[in-house]
Amino acid sequence: MRQSMAWTQLTKLGRGVGHSIAVATLALGASLAPATAQNLFEPVAKVNNEAVTAYERNQRMAFMTLLRAPGDVRELVMDQLINEKLQLAEAERLGVEPDPEAVRQGMEEFASRGNLSVEQFLEMIGQAGIAAETFRDFVTAGITWREVARELFLEKVTITESEIDRAYAEAEPTPGQKFLLTEIVLPASSAASLKASRMRAERLAQIQTADEFSDAAKRFSIAPTRLNNGERDWVDLQALPAPVQAAIRNVGEGATSRPVVLGEDGVAVYFVRDRETVRTTNVGTVIDYAAFFIPGGRSQAALAEAAEIRAEVQVCDDLYPIARGLPTEQLVREEIPSGAVPANYKAELDNMDPGEISTNLTTSSGSLVVLMLCNRRNDVPDSVSRTQVAESLRNQRIGALANDYLAELRANAVIEYYD
Repeated sequence: MRQSMAWTQLTKLGRGVGHSIAVATLALGASLAPATAQNLFEPVAKVNNEAVTAYERNQRMAFMTLLRAPGDVRELVMDQLINEKLQLAEAERLGVEPDPEAVRQGMEEFASRGNLSVEQFLEMIGQAGIAAETFRDFVTAGITWREVARELFLEKVTITESEIDRAYAEAEPTPGQKFLLTEIVLPASSAASLKASRMRAERLAQIQTADEFSDAAKRFSIAPTRLNNGERDWVDLQALPAPVQAAIRNVGEGATSRPVVLGEDGVAVYFVRDRETVRTTNVGTVIDYAAFFIPGGRSQAALAEAAEIRAEVQVCDDLYPIARGLPTEQLVREEIPSGAVPANYKAELDNMDPGEISTNLTTSSGSLVVLMLCNRRNDVPDSVSRTQVAESLRNQRIGALANDYLAELRANAVIEYYD
């Protein structure tokens, strides 16, 4: 029964996994037959004198077949392995070594996509004749290249506030999980404290009740939440660091996570008080607008004043100096859901871009309305923060530079194919 459930979970990593494993096993056997007669470790290609062996190719082919990779799997695998030889050589040149903890977390994150632990995932691929090292090497190569990319390009990438504004305005939440967590964060400011915290975290991970975990949080945690018994408010899974996501994704209500190393920020353990599934991505629109009122309606004097304001104002914040010393009700600035905007204002704002001004409206009391659209954005949850948006933009930019750099390395490499 347990084995059957594991198979079902693994289907989330590819369609029809039972069939995929059978195909992977056949693919592995078929590709091994001629290679065994020669030598599994004979090179099938060389990249700057670094060999890609038949064993590496056959194992990766079986792995990618299991994951239902599209297209010509053999061609895809050779392309991957050649790139990885170049990436790892560049990492060695720069002195970049993957952090074993980051590799472990990467393996956990990958396996968790199918609601499996690393151990369950390794058991599954083992049944297809795929070695654990094949999975580990696959993850290690990706993590190592990510670190190389950050080493080479992080300081060269600048993200402006206007870029963040545009991306944040377009951000959308995704379906997922929300968690109600209690946390314990232990110090890791030195090698000695990291070692001690890891040992303590292993013991804390055995706690089975909410009260006992809260008591431990008050005693041991260095996080500000210790003042609240370690308790946090509801948080979307995607708002948490990737290592934490991997650690709690499959933890049920009333259970404790495994320890998570957060770098210099400490070693954390989490107790899941509650969790729920977010099943919708429907979002509304938030309108940020300003309305400045000029007495006199559409008189020549009021229209002239509005024209002066239009000439002076570039963004909504420019209206504040103009309104200084005037009654507070003469300038209204609101950021509210689109449906809550007064109907006459909304009709105008719907046809405006941020920074545009309209003087088409008057109030019931006879004042001319200088209406300005400050911003329009999706009503995303707090879990989509400006920090996350900025980091996503930065990673996209670094990724693009890294891809160009890899293409350059490949163009300059000596690549020989033997099979």
